[in-house]
Amino acid sequence: MHPAWRAFRRTVRAISVVTGNLSGVLILVSCIAITNEVVWRYFLHQPHTWNLEFNVFLLVAATFLAANYTQMKRSHVGTEVLETLMSPRWNRWRMLAGDALSLLLCGFLSVKVWEYTAQAWREGWTTDSVWAPHLWIPFALIALGLTLISLEYIVQIVDEVAYPEITGAQRGRA
Repeated sequence: MHPAWRAFRRTVRAISVVTGNLSGVLILVSCIAITNEVVWRYFLHQPHTWNLEFNVFLLVAATFLAANYTQMKRSHVGTEVLETLMSPRWNRWRMLAGDALSLLLCGFLSVKVWEYTAQAWREGWTTDSVWAPHLWIPFALIALGLTLISLEYIVQIVDEVAYPEITGAQRGRA
């Protein structure tokens, strides 16, 4: 394996682990914030104008930032039925085709969402709520997540094509 590729692969995988763990923390923070809102609204009869949007932002970030980690582990909903019916050779091609199509889609969406993020930043877009947080924040988190999953697809495609001798556990399918 070429040293530059090894370094790139290791970096993408390290980022995937960090964002996967960060997503877990974001979900925990969301749970705490929702519990806080329930206590304040139900027991103290105080409104929380910021809480719903805050939780939406957290959960959007957690979803998109965990996508690359999930893909790295190939933990998404799979088609195990096809895997058992097809030969290893055809399964390899099926997964490679799926990864390539997914890369095209995620890469395209990544570029478009980064453009949308820049427009939201330039034009100062905010939500319509009283809290009015800036919309570039969730857009940037979505774009970052799409960029990271695109990088993960690149790693998986190159590993599959250039280094087929790498085992599933070494690829992150543990």
